Amino acid sequence: MQVKTGKGSIGLMVVLAIWSLSLAVDLPGLAVTPIEGSLRSIFTDATDFKIQMLTVLPNLIIIPFVLLSGKLSESKHKIFVITLGTALYIAAGVLSLFANSLNLLIILSCVLGAGCGLILPFSTGLIADVFTGKYRMKQMGIISAIGNIALVLATFAVGFLVSGDLMHTWHRAFFVYLIPVLSLVLIPFLRKIPESDYASAPAAADATTTADSSNATEQSTADKGSAAPAAKSAATTIPAVDADGFSTAGQTVKGGFYIGRTIWLLLAYFFFVFATCIPCYYIPNFKWISSEDASTMTSVFYAAMFVVGLALTPVMKAFKKTTFIAATAMIVGAFALFIFIPKSTAVYIIACALAGIGNGIAQPIFYTKATEVVTNDSKSTLSLAYLQVANYVAISLVPVIVGAGMKIFHTDSTMFPFIFVGIATALVLLAVIFRSRHFVFGMSKKYYE
Repeated sequence: MQVKTGKGSIGLMVVLAIWSLSLAVDLPGLAVTPIEGSLRSIFTDATDFKIQMLTVLPNLIIIPFVLLSGKLSESKHKIFVITLGTALYIAAGVLSLFANSLNLLIILSCVLGAGCGLILPFSTGLIADVFTGKYRMKQMGIISAIGNIALVLATFAVGFLVSGDLMHTWHRAFFVYLIPVLSLVLIPFLRKIPESDYASAPAAADATTTADSSNATEQSTADKGSAAPAAKSAATTIPAVDADGFSTAGQTVKGGFYIGRTIWLLLAYFFFVFATCIPCYYIPNFKWISSEDASTMTSVFYAAMFVVGLALTPVMKAFKKTTFIAATAMIVGAFALFIFIPKSTAVYIIACALAGIGNGIAQPIFYTKATEVVTNDSKSTLSLAYLQVANYVAISLVPVIVGAGMKIFHTDSTMFPFIFVGIATALVLLAVIFRSRHFVFGMSKKYYE
């Protein structure tokens, strides 16, 4: 069976191999969650600091290795980097099954973070290499869905594996870290990706363009004779309007990246990740919500992302150029439900579903946009690596930013995170509406036609 790529077609097994890389990228730290409260009983040397290290370190270690992987993606050794990352991930999972000390688990969590960091950029980067146009957008939706449903199923699996006496069953939680074995088996199929898909387009020269750059260059040609062609070449490296109709006026290109577009894209993605983390992070703080209901709401959030990821193409065809506006409005609507209809489990479940749908629509668009802030296709995976760094930094800073807000406004209300971030998201919605014809929030027809 062949799968269309926008350039031709490729074998289904190759696509499955690419998909498999998304199965475990969101799992680091998951195995520790159900046993976190019992660690002091399991290990006599367990302290608050060590427990925090066990849960926080994997996500911190991921960040530098994501950047390293993104940089290595520009070489001809992509499959080697993927294989190394997968092997480290599996090794950490296997050794954790037999670990008998908290210090060893902390070390293995760092190895797990390193392995995950090496894999992460390629889970989306290979999609950027192989697919183009609406086919790329569809695949970005699928891999986003795969990552989210894997997280939901793995959460339930961990709960099942450690059921019973935790003193005897806690090791079983680490079985979820063996999921990348499937990726390791399928990696040989990645060698069937056409070599032309890895080919690098010539990098555009570093330059700054303005709307009047061509006229200025032509005038320079008349005034300066032979010195002008070089200036013209640099100035016209970037067209005033790109292929999708978005202005590139004033954009600086360095190292193969549109600097302005890249910065704004990373900031936008940072905020979307930060905002949609709030329900999952702070719902458990409501004393009237049971742990079971809190888990259900979190599962609904990720399940909604999964469903909309699979159905991304028809969703985008329905909303077209207003897709980003619709996605942001759904997240604002979710916060409105949390704020104005409090203490209702059913309403909060609906709110989580809305937030999940909004994020599920936006995430693949951000992935695709990240492949379009470069002037050289070989930089796509590196660009996606930067996006992943924004993701993990946003997740890490949720308690820091919300905590700072609570100190500034002198409140300890459990509703404060929802009001604070809800207002911020409403303001971002206005920005999305007013900037809907610009690159970051604009929708190209090639995404849905």
